Amino acid sequence: LSFSGYAQDLRIITFDAPGSDVNAGDFNGTYPQGINVWRAITGAYQDTNSVFHGFLRSPDGKFISFEVPGADNGPYNGTFPSSINDLGVIAGYYYDANGFSHGFLRSPNGKFTSFDVPGVGGYGSTPLAMNLEGAIVGYYTDSNYSFHSFLRSPNGKFATWTGPDACTGNGSEGCFGSGASNINAFGIIAGGFEDNSGNFVHHSFLRNVNDQLKVLDVSGAGTGAYQGTGCPGCLLGLNQFGAVAGIYSDSNSVNHGFLRSPEGKFTTFDAPGAGTDSYEGTGCFSDCPVSLNNWGAITGSYIDANDVQHGYVRSSEGKIVTLDPVGSIYTFTDGINDLGALTGYYVDPSDVYHGFIALQCGHCADNQQSTMAANSVRPTAARKPSTGNLNIPRAHGSLDVITGPYGRHLTHWRHNVKSQTAK
Repeated sequence: LSFSGYAQDLRIITFDAPGSDVNAGDFNGTYPQGINVWRAITGAYQDTNSVFHGFLRSPDGKFISFEVPGADNGPYNGTFPSSINDLGVIAGYYYDANGFSHGFLRSPNGKFTSFDVPGVGGYGSTPLAMNLEGAIVGYYTDSNYSFHSFLRSPNGKFATWTGPDACTGNGSEGCFGSGASNINAFGIIAGGFEDNSGNFVHHSFLRNVNDQLKVLDVSGAGTGAYQGTGCPGCLLGLNQFGAVAGIYSDSNSVNHGFLRSPEGKFTTFDAPGAGTDSYEGTGCFSDCPVSLNNWGAITGSYIDANDVQHGYVRSSEGKIVTLDPVGSIYTFTDGINDLGALTGYYVDPSDVYHGFIALQCGHCADNQQSTMAANSVRPTAARKPSTGNLNIPRAHGSLDVITGPYGRHLTHWRHNVKSQTAK
């Protein structure tokens, strides 16, 4: 399977979850958050009352809508799926009537398990990623609203930690602490933290199965206020070989992309069309996830000189193309699987959010011919959501191809665990 020119062969299909608010000016809509190897997509949508609901979209475009028991149905509360693994298990979080966040798992047959990280307070627990075995990582806040990383093992046991010399304040003080944003099948965890230098410089990390942390800093990353390697909410891409993809901010606060090989070699890149002023470039100031598959393909976002955000796809050979559905004024990519299918959402000129899936035309339907990546097709009719279970293919036995889950844009993300010695 080659990704040398695949970006030019993408077909973009846009969709709206049934029940989502598509009224102009409401700033609501559909927000895909993760895609698995079977092209099942999970995410959230907002209704006309601005309540969030979870959804699962099957490879053939059928929808299930779901709410976690205990999720509040008030405006801006509800259910927020963040990832789906190749067995069809979904992880995410939900807000109760007090606006407190709890983690959840949804099994393929629709059974829910809720959880809270021990010691949680403040905003609550926010799971961001899950591997094939069901290990979950994310961040939580303590009673002082300080951010920490966590790992929930498949057996329900927790580990928590913070980055070395991580700041210990809270968001109101400018400190967004520590957070884990990805985990692969071998239990390697990627995340980041802001330090206690006073500038809240961001650093990325890898954590191995022996609880050892390796701090990652790109050469050329700035050390000024809120500069560094990664950023709050900028989820890292991590594949099964241990390669990591993300962003860094230079001394002028311009963002750039990076890829770190399993051997520790950094490659930096810029999307064509990315701006070169402060807070422009490949990535953004906060909440821009980057996704990486096992073939080395990367998807993320960049901001141009007009402060417009676009999606991009970078092949394993380093070729980069822009990914914008037709009618998009802002594009957010959220995940790519090992067959080159990727998902995300975009904003139209009426300020409505829509989901999309981009497929290599080798995986398109018979009536979907190869087009340039900027071309898209709207669904011909909305489907009524189901409350049952979709017939999504599931893995049996071992898998050679496993995709990592990727979370959606989050305004808060951090981790809590005791500092570890770098390996």
